Amino acid sequence: MVMQSRVLRPAFISIALLISGALIPICVAQAAITYTVSQEWVRVWINTDGSIDIQYNITLAYTSGSPQGIVTVGMPKGGFQIQSVRDASGADLDYTDVSGGDFYGIDVQLEKPIALNRPYTLLVYAVVPEMIFTDSANPGNVGMSFYPTTFDGASGFIRNVRVAIGLPEGVTSDEVKHPANIPFDNVFMDGNNLVVYWERSNWPPAQPLKVGVSFPEKYVSLGPNIWLYVAIGGAILVIIGAIIIVLMRFRKAPYEKPRIAIEALGAARGLTAVEAGVVLDLKPIRVLTMILFGLLLKRVVMVMATDPLLRLQRLERPAGEPTPPLRFYEIDYLDALGADGSLNEMTLARTYLALRDAVDYKLRGYSRADTVNYYRSIVNKAWGQVMQAGTPELQGDAIDQNIEWLLADDGFDEKFSVVFPPDVIIYPRPGWWWYWGGPYFPSGPTPLPPNVPTEGRPIPAQEFANNIVRGLEKAANNTVKNVQEFTNRLVPAPAMAARDRPVRSRSSCVCACAHCACACACVSCACACAHGGAR
Repeated sequence: MVMQSRVLRPAFISIALLISGALIPICVAQAAITYTVSQEWVRVWINTDGSIDIQYNITLAYTSGSPQGIVTVGMPKGGFQIQSVRDASGADLDYTDVSGGDFYGIDVQLEKPIALNRPYTLLVYAVVPEMIFTDSANPGNVGMSFYPTTFDGASGFIRNVRVAIGLPEGVTSDEVKHPANIPFDNVFMDGNNLVVYWERSNWPPAQPLKVGVSFPEKYVSLGPNIWLYVAIGGAILVIIGAIIIVLMRFRKAPYEKPRIAIEALGAARGLTAVEAGVVLDLKPIRVLTMILFGLLLKRVVMVMATDPLLRLQRLERPAGEPTPPLRFYEIDYLDALGADGSLNEMTLARTYLALRDAVDYKLRGYSRADTVNYYRSIVNKAWGQVMQAGTPELQGDAIDQNIEWLLADDGFDEKFSVVFPPDVIIYPRPGWWWYWGGPYFPSGPTPLPPNVPTEGRPIPAQEFANNIVRGLEKAANNTVKNVQEFTNRLVPAPAMAARDRPVRSRSSCVCACAHCACACACVSCACACAHGGAR
């Protein structure tokens, strides 16, 4: 038996090696997973306590292999708190904190089954403490350097990378500085806050896009955490309340249980008409139509067709005429515009979700009920100006001045139809771009914008009003193929709130992986972060 085993052993080993050698290429082929990242949009809000809020909007697609759909998103430092992780439809996604050593971040599990060549979008919201430090290069200033999470294992280029940093309220454009050789691509106001913005196309996925800001220290408080004192004060109040209860019981006298409440800040003012439309709970497709009207007013686009679906054309600015500043949701809306003039529904969905979440952020600490009432009063005031105008032409001018706020009224259709009395003739003015630029085009040989007629053609006022209402309905109903299906994917949406998560072990599967984002002590310093890779 011993001799036989010695004779058979070499043959057995040879066969085993042959079989294992044949299997190795198969295992390697199965494990080869590739992916591309088409967009990475990052929104950062700097809070007055030195913390930041981060919103990641990442779209990727697996192109080969058998992926398990796990994406690693890096965070700037430890102590971060995840507020929510969702996909483009608003559905919650599971995540695991995989921080360790000098790496900080989370693993996000995409909804299964995972399909190849299908775009997946994840929206990550986090709060990171103590991110603002003294800027040694600019005395009297504080600052932050930052770069979004990077993707070492991604193929090709990231088609579109954006970073927008919102400064604390009060910072002005002449007070904010950027790092050397990294100027802002745009600076704009978002409500009461200044926002600085960078955008890159065809960006290498493994290369950090390092940006930064510096601004006067007076706009932030970098001392002890105020919430610690709030918590201590709350505890003291609870103790005092308990003592009062004991004393009242001892006296056997009637008493009322102590109540501790924090008064809200009232109405959140400074929202745009589009943002107010979200607060007033207008349907998502109506909010998107309001964004379209804003672009019409700025003469950035015009409507080419409304049947069977909305088609737009982006307009070129005349030589020497500056491009009007665009808000972040207008930029996102334009990204949905294809070469043929059609609108990409997935991009429109992401546009609405990003807008809704930005509005939710702005309402933090404010009374939603008071905010709703405040903007209803703004809308009613706009209608009052239209109603009080003396002539149809003046009413038209009042509409021109207030059209964005009028559209924020859910009863716009009914009210607009009764604004103009019957048997009145109106001459649409050439400057009423919301009229001539679409979504209504007058019948007959009237030329399309921007070649609007130099003199308005007389038209019955009721017909004028009905044309606008029908145009609005067409623009809304034909923006997407199925309005109800599109709306159902977006609302009702889950609240952006922190949630407890079960502790899960770190997965060993191959996934779309990332570097960490980086924050530094000052705008002029160098960033140093732990790097990862595909695993």
